[in-house]
Amino acid sequence: MKLNHECVRKCLLVLEENIGVTNAVDSNKLINTLDYDKDEAFYALQKLSEEGFIIGGPTVLYTIGEAQKHCAPITGITWKGHEYLDTIRDDKIWKKAKSATSSLKSVSLSVMKDVASHFLTEYIKGNLM
Repeated sequence: MKLNHECVRKCLLVLEENIGVTNAVDSNKLINTLDYDKDEAFYALQKLSEEGFIIGGPTVLYTIGEAQKHCAPITGITWKGHEYLDTIRDDKIWKKAKSATSSLKSVSLSVMKDVASHFLTEYIKGNLM
């Protein structure tokens, strides 16, 4: 399955708004509220968890001949997740990063972060002059 970067970004933005020090987010409810295909949202959250961007989240449990989706609560965004989100948060920066990578067949999260970071740095430099 292809990772949807828009869905990844939206997941992190929604999680940031809804996770508190004492409250978690039900990953199944989150998947159902996002404006993406449920499998696509599940996959985005699963990859965010695997990459260490979030704590908790959905996993696939395999039994003999069968796979079952398991939606554990998401209890937080990690430092790494916040760093990524802070780089891609601004809509202008995000649009530029997406445009710069649109001709490529695939772009990893780290490459997207680097591209967005470049545009963010240039924007900051331009506003300091």
